[in-house]
Amino acid sequence: MAKYERKSVRDGHTPLIVSVTKYIPYDGIPHAGGQYAKDHFDALSGIARLVAVAPSTTANRDAATRPGAPPEAVLIEGTGLLRAGRAKLLTDLASAWRGSDAQGFFRRATATPEWPWQLIADADVVEFQWSEMASLAPLIRARFPEKPLVIVAHDVITQRWNRAAGATKNPLARTAYSVAARRSATREHADFSAADRIVVFSEKDAALVRELAPAAHPVVVAPGFRLGSTPAEGSEEEPVVLFTGALGRPDNDRAVRWFLQKVWPRVIEQVGDARFVAAGSGPGRGLRRLVAKSHRAELTGFVPSLDPYYAAARVFVAPVLTGAGVKFKTVDALVRGLPIVATPVGAEGIEREDVFVGVTDDPVRFADLVVAALRGAHAERAAAGGQWAAEVYGMDAFGRRVRALYGQLMPDRLA
Repeated sequence: MAKYERKSVRDGHTPLIVSVTKYIPYDGIPHAGGQYAKDHFDALSGIARLVAVAPSTTANRDAATRPGAPPEAVLIEGTGLLRAGRAKLLTDLASAWRGSDAQGFFRRATATPEWPWQLIADADVVEFQWSEMASLAPLIRARFPEKPLVIVAHDVITQRWNRAAGATKNPLARTAYSVAARRSATREHADFSAADRIVVFSEKDAALVRELAPAAHPVVVAPGFRLGSTPAEGSEEEPVVLFTGALGRPDNDRAVRWFLQKVWPRVIEQVGDARFVAAGSGPGRGLRRLVAKSHRAELTGFVPSLDPYYAAARVFVAPVLTGAGVKFKTVDALVRGLPIVATPVGAEGIEREDVFVGVTDDPVRFADLVVAALRGAHAERAAAGGQWAAEVYGMDAFGRRVRALYGQLMPDRLA
């Protein structure tokens, strides 16, 4: 059996869900997708026994020992020179060339004794967290034609590559991104077509799934968010503009660069005591240099909790230009009642545009909206948006949606 496995024996009574997942979630996992997976696992634990099957990477081996990790997990080391997550950059490049599929060593392990086929056979539902892991859905569908399969598509990767191609001025990079988009479209068509349900986070992504795979069955399940601290009006002397996100990700790096270069100078001209804070881990050297020479701007690096930063902020910005899917950072700020200025990409997937201070990718207009919010405009709109978001994206509602969906796929087991 696989290394680092905590063995699972089916008890014959509790429904069994096997989750083929890119990352092992745990309490405090430092990225939004991992937090979604954690909340998703917790919601399902109320109705089923859940076993995670994941690549045996350094991050996952560490995650499996953390508080809040799934109590049962199978970590697959696989075969080949890049097994067990070695040379991550090469592994990621190879995955992108194949259409952003599961890591090669993980996929090849399906032909070895490591792969837990008996666990898959016993499962009442097999799910795939992240679109990359869904590349195994056609293989499992071929082996188990009647097995209910669910893909949780955190975003539609084809759109991510298409946007990256459109955003770059480098012709070689544009060609590479375009090739990746075409390969990803072929792969996602096959994967989405193989599943019984594709969980997406917005109607926009549901439409993308139908466009790629007309026979697919996307279901919108709005992600859940805990209601954290809200801004304390008048408690901060400095008017703080906040951005949050994993800054090692190119989409977030690009967003902060655009904001600092195109928007922030106009804001600081009009509100001289404003301060911009980018809270998140992994900023690159170039971004650190840019922030250091920008007036009244700072990076936090990794922080154990974003609550103090949201509480101190007067305005949240989502100047995202590339990427795909609902931006969890935007929803997190929304449920806290913060005024938000966003680009169309930063706001996408959220049904109501009227909950934002404004949505624009024009840097002058973006700056003017931030200034208006810093001066107290749109406070009532932000409060109303927060109330609406709490109802739509609250954890209780999220748990009910997830359990209802999976209950439909195994009604006899939950009777």
